[in-house]
Amino acid sequence: MRIHLSLALSILVAGIALSPLSVEAQSAKTTKWDPKAPVPRLPNGKPDFSGNWTRPGTMDITRTFTNGNGTSNKGEPNPLPFTPWGQKQWDNYDPVKNGDYAGSCMPFGWIRSFTPHPMQLLQNNEYIAFLFEQSTMFQLVNTEGLPHRKDWAPTWFGDSRGHWEGDTLVIDIVNFNGYAKLGTIGHPMSEQAHLVMTFSRPEFGKLNFTWTLTDPKTYTRPIKNERVFVYTPEVELMEYACMENNMVALLDGAITPWTQPNDEPSVVPARWEWTSFDLTKSQTYTGVVKEVNWELHKLATAKIDVAGKTYDVMLGFPVRLDFRGIAEEDVAVGKTLTFQAVPSKASATDLRVETFTMGKDTIEAR
Repeated sequence: MRIHLSLALSILVAGIALSPLSVEAQSAKTTKWDPKAPVPRLPNGKPDFSGNWTRPGTMDITRTFTNGNGTSNKGEPNPLPFTPWGQKQWDNYDPVKNGDYAGSCMPFGWIRSFTPHPMQLLQNNEYIAFLFEQSTMFQLVNTEGLPHRKDWAPTWFGDSRGHWEGDTLVIDIVNFNGYAKLGTIGHPMSEQAHLVMTFSRPEFGKLNFTWTLTDPKTYTRPIKNERVFVYTPEVELMEYACMENNMVALLDGAITPWTQPNDEPSVVPARWEWTSFDLTKSQTYTGVVKEVNWELHKLATAKIDVAGKTYDVMLGFPVRLDFRGIAEEDVAVGKTLTFQAVPSKASATDLRVETFTMGKDTIEAR
């Protein structure tokens, strides 16, 4: 159940009262606002980010797009630079089979929290509070340049400390438990991750957000993301009771309960591992599907006739293909498929798909 909250109430977070809301953050005074107005400032002169901010729906951090409301995302190109361990986590991610921690009402972690449902920021000279409507989550971050805490247990959101670089707020985060994902599609991170987020307000109605993740266990280099949030003071937070909605579904098995993951072997047989293919020889193929094997919690493979030659083709993972808009019927027997693929180093007739061409769309399979 989601019940309206009164934003006129005084808000206390972790026992620390935030300073009175800026004019633009008070719901009774936000029906009209000037996008050309000066950026509001805190008593200490730093920009005030208080207010409700609409963010781009970034379920997949490899996407780059701009929405009609002005929000945008500049993502990393696909595929991400996985280490062997990171590739295994990505290949094994199957929330239908193994459960997704969000469905079990666990904390989302920083990056995934910025996508669903409204978000309110409240700020004073010493702290910034992130109030996420999703699961009624919050994070309170000191902005005075304090050192990271010692001897704290790892957590979903990690240990966050903020400082200012001019008018840009920098939040440095370490000590993760390694369970959170970077988006709904399931890009992984580990307990070794070091996350740096920045926030700046170039104009009254926009908030620029960037993040850089350094995680040598999961990625061979730092990965980055840039987003633009848009000021939407007319939006109010509502109560979000996650377990109230999900309890029966979890007990009945309609939602698979999430449990702490094990470091299991890859679901991909050696024959179909990316390391078994020559990634320098990618080319486009068009052919007719002669046979398809769509294993729901494993792999999707097919025999495809291309100009009279039959190839064994690894199409991808059904759970990920479905997320990106490719259903089993789209690759059914008799269908003509156009796809970009790489050849096996061991067999001239084994291919692994990188992208599909569906009409005018290019759809990632990696």
